Amino acid sequence: MMAMPQAKETVARNGGSVEPGMSGEDISRSVGDRRAGLSMGVSLGVLMPLPLNGKGVGYTCGSLASGMAGQDFNVAIVTSRSRLQLPSVDVVEVLPAWARYVPYRWVQALAGHGMEETFLACIDRFRSRRSAAYLWPDASVETVRELKRRGVTIFREQFNCHTGTAKRILDQAYERFGTAPGHGITGRTVDRETRIAEMVDHIFCPGPAVEASLLENGVPSRKLLPATYGWDPARFSGAGKRFAANEGITAVFVGAICVRKGAHLLLDYWARSGVKGRLILAGEMEPVIKEKCADLLGRNDVTVLDYFSDIGSVYRAADIFVFPSLEEGSPLVTYEACGFGLPVVTTNMGAGRIVRHGHEGLVLDPYDADGWIAALRMLAQDADYRRTMSRAAAERAGEFVWDAVARRRRQQMMDCLGHDC
Repeated sequence: MMAMPQAKETVARNGGSVEPGMSGEDISRSVGDRRAGLSMGVSLGVLMPLPLNGKGVGYTCGSLASGMAGQDFNVAIVTSRSRLQLPSVDVVEVLPAWARYVPYRWVQALAGHGMEETFLACIDRFRSRRSAAYLWPDASVETVRELKRRGVTIFREQFNCHTGTAKRILDQAYERFGTAPGHGITGRTVDRETRIAEMVDHIFCPGPAVEASLLENGVPSRKLLPATYGWDPARFSGAGKRFAANEGITAVFVGAICVRKGAHLLLDYWARSGVKGRLILAGEMEPVIKEKCADLLGRNDVTVLDYFSDIGSVYRAADIFVFPSLEEGSPLVTYEACGFGLPVVTTNMGAGRIVRHGHEGLVLDPYDADGWIAALRMLAQDADYRRTMSRAAAERAGEFVWDAVARRRRQQMMDCLGHDC
């Protein structure tokens, strides 16, 4: 069996004078040396164990980091690998070059070797000036402890609810659905997150439900920083529609078609509403949904897209966006749907801080079947009401483009660190 090489060939892209073959220590020294001449401002080290691949959490992290970086606010991301172009950010990839172009699951274990050591080395090179650490998912308790020992201010991104709350919600959801839990959250997971929340200084909460979940699990309110996510209109250029116009309303759901996002509830509500039109579900389907909702999925007014390269064309074909999620942080699809001027029917979890009940859409309890059915019927029948909500959604979405969101994040960090902008 061929031995896997150690992750020593680390490269920082987009940041300038860093060459292939340099060690993690050499890279962190290079990053620090480029900043040594700047005596004022902030150096922010970002630990992102997942790839910066333009999707999901990696895309969110990259969008925030790129928007925050600027004069007197320098950002370096340590990650496994990156496919994003972030010219204003130093990106340090811990995977060797050969491992950046194969399926990530093949090299995920290799990515873990040395990542946190490289991150700590980068932080150490910042110590000639004011520095902070910004932790994304799966940072170890040991690394958080080391940062505390070094006296570094620690920010944490809470991109979903606290796992204690998520486990409670999802255990109940799977029980109601009549199947074993499929979420993978254990007591050990919850304990680990609780310990980390106790140690960090500040926690970004992208939605009110996230804040509530942290308070529920004993995190002091003084640590919580209200925040949002955002969207990028440039990602959705074009005018094409995935589906031609049809008789009746087109309702769209985008995201994993799973219990956590309430897909089983939506299928039931749609069938019971009797609305003329079609429901489009775009995303990867959880096997238990496929198994237990086969009859609902087989209806001729339900379409499932398990692959799509242009999600903008799906939004453009829609009249409303429907998203009965049970547990979230602040789903990007809600911001995107508003950006396309779609009235949003969702839950408190799915609304984030962008959708307000009666303005950009309707915010309902996910288990309020009568409420969901009535909302679907009302929006299907009242075109004027849809247009009013559509205008409100598009207008509000303008406040949540990534550059504006990132500027607000940067100001929050500066305030916490005692700096003026």
